[in-house]
Amino acid sequence: MRLTDWEGVAVREWARRLGVATAEFHERTGSTSDCAAALVRAGRPLPVLVVADRQTTGRGRRGRRWESDSPCGLWFTAAHPFPAPRPAPGALPLRIGLAVARALESVAPRVRVQVKWPNDLLVQGRKLGGVLCERTGVAALAGVGLNLNHPADALPTVPGLPATSIAAETGQPVPRGRVLEAVWAAMETVWRQPARAIPPSERAALDRRSPLTGRPVAVDGVLRLRSGQARAVRRMNAVGGRLCPDGSLELVDPEGARVRLVAGSARPQ
Repeated sequence: MRLTDWEGVAVREWARRLGVATAEFHERTGSTSDCAAALVRAGRPLPVLVVADRQTTGRGRRGRRWESDSPCGLWFTAAHPFPAPRPAPGALPLRIGLAVARALESVAPRVRVQVKWPNDLLVQGRKLGGVLCERTGVAALAGVGLNLNHPADALPTVPGLPATSIAAETGQPVPRGRVLEAVWAAMETVWRQPARAIPPSERAALDRRSPLTGRPVAVDGVLRLRSGQARAVRRMNAVGGRLCPDGSLELVDPEGARVRLVAGSARPQ
């Protein structure tokens, strides 16, 4: 069901506050990214914002299910004119992730948010949220899911990672509207400063927030070798390194060679 107000504020007022041309707020929907993509295909003016109190088929990377059928979190997708120059595929999720991390800390200063390659937001190794970037026609979609006010005994199940929320970390709930405003403003800085690669200052900030840098990691995915060739690996042990400008992750493989992880996952051991 479409909502006419959210968090006590009319939808039209949210659109005005955020500078959004098209805004939809739903009590429940399948996926905010699917809704946003449909609005883009229908020719609705950009930027588009779709927010849902509950998502029944929220998804993460590689089509994985994202548990978001709860009004305790913030689930939304922004559709924005695709930036030029076109960013490298791995760059935009990390830039958006850094912006979201900074915004969350402005609302909940007691929380230190890590950004884990390629698109996870963590607090002390526990998953707080994530970013999923896609493309539909002329628009880039940035889907953001954040666990905000879940009590510790009602956190979603996250395969491979324990989950957390702002309330579980701080003992205090946060207003969803305040978080949306802070996150949207931070994301706007990314759209206003498009870049093919991650700017050096942002890469340095991401390296400082990474839970992988200098740590043993288990790797599944596709490596780019120094020769330029690609190689698929499973359960490879490596040491995490710095982010590369294109958003790939530098690793040191078991033979001591430096390689880049361009797709897949790297889990701390």
